[in-house]
Amino acid sequence: MFKVYLKQAIAMLKQNKFISIVSIGGTALAIMMIMVIIVSQSVQNRDIAPEVNRDRTFYIKNVRFNSKKDAESSNSGPLRYSFYKEFLSDIKTAETTSLIALSKFAPNKNMVKSLAHPERLPLNLIQTDASYWQIMSFNYLEGKPFTKEDSDSGIKTVVLSESTAKKLFGSTSNVVGKDVEIDFNSYKVSGIVTDVSRIFEYASGDAWIPYTSKDGYAHRYYTLLILAKDKGDLPLINDEIRLAESRYNITTNSGQNAIIWGPYNHKIQRLNIWSNTGPDEKSANNRIIFILIILFLVPAVNLTSFSLSRIKKRTEEIGVRKAFGAKKYVILIQVLYENFITSLIGGIIGLCLSYVIVIWLKHWLFDIRDEVSIPLETLVSLPIFLSVFVVCLILNLLSAGIPAYQASRMTIVSSLTKKEI
Repeated sequence: MFKVYLKQAIAMLKQNKFISIVSIGGTALAIMMIMVIIVSQSVQNRDIAPEVNRDRTFYIKNVRFNSKKDAESSNSGPLRYSFYKEFLSDIKTAETTSLIALSKFAPNKNMVKSLAHPERLPLNLIQTDASYWQIMSFNYLEGKPFTKEDSDSGIKTVVLSESTAKKLFGSTSNVVGKDVEIDFNSYKVSGIVTDVSRIFEYASGDAWIPYTSKDGYAHRYYTLLILAKDKGDLPLINDEIRLAESRYNITTNSGQNAIIWGPYNHKIQRLNIWSNTGPDEKSANNRIIFILIILFLVPAVNLTSFSLSRIKKRTEEIGVRKAFGAKKYVILIQVLYENFITSLIGGIIGLCLSYVIVIWLKHWLFDIRDEVSIPLETLVSLPIFLSVFVVCLILNLLSAGIPAYQASRMTIVSSLTKKEI
């Protein structure tokens, strides 16, 4: 039976080419725009190497201090090393913690050169500790990361990205053990890793050094990465953070109460922009939901009118079938099946277009360079495929279900005389 419906659906598409093109195009456009949003969110939030632990990594970036005497007086800013060392360095629930200082907002602040390349180059430098390598998972071309002993001792050692090694030495081979000069200090190369896309905020860099190797590290600002043993441990970690907050407020004589913004999961941390207030997750979610609803409903309403036009042309056929004993639900199923084929074709086209758009507009969507590639695993996902077909099904039911149901309820006489649905 369904083979007959399929043949009839294809015949209907060929018979009404303009309406078919508009219907398929409308579905494809809707699916494409929805999928661009879904893929964009997936790329920025899924566990993908080197940020393989996003689902159980939590972040503390900012601290706010309110005056105990004047409730309206406050100051806020990034996490200071001294505050971390005294109140946040021993989180027992966590598997490990790591401090990280990024220079992405000041790419020309740090400079690097080598004997083979004496001209100084701007450097996207990440200052961190040995625990960082437990949280991230890099692909090493040569060598290894610096150790806990290196970090604790402030040893001047560096891990270079593949492209940086090529710029400085012309190759990634036999680079380990050689010296580079970073901000007028000599560092010995301990390892080379493949380049990391800028999609990965906490893993993308040109070079990685122990933060203890830089003078004045105790007076700088950092972001604290907390790797939980399990993603469900967030409430326990949060309790420890609140305890540290209370300990500061009780034991210090600063005349201020501290508010630690966090710990936040990876998704919320991406919204954590301002130091004087926490991220507004509700507003961000509402914006996404509103956009998806608009992208979903507008094409559905437009496609309903085209489906209604098709049904009107087939009222005689429906009347004849009912005269020969066809049940209402059989007619409804056939019309829905035919429209589902149209939606399915449009959905597949929309799915393919969404990947093309994401790759083509990656600079605008993710603020990454054209030469940086997006890993394939961020684009191909079973849940995303399933969501596409579910959206296709819902879109099909909305656009074709109402007029098909109305047509199936018409009397035989009304159908044969082509009265309005």
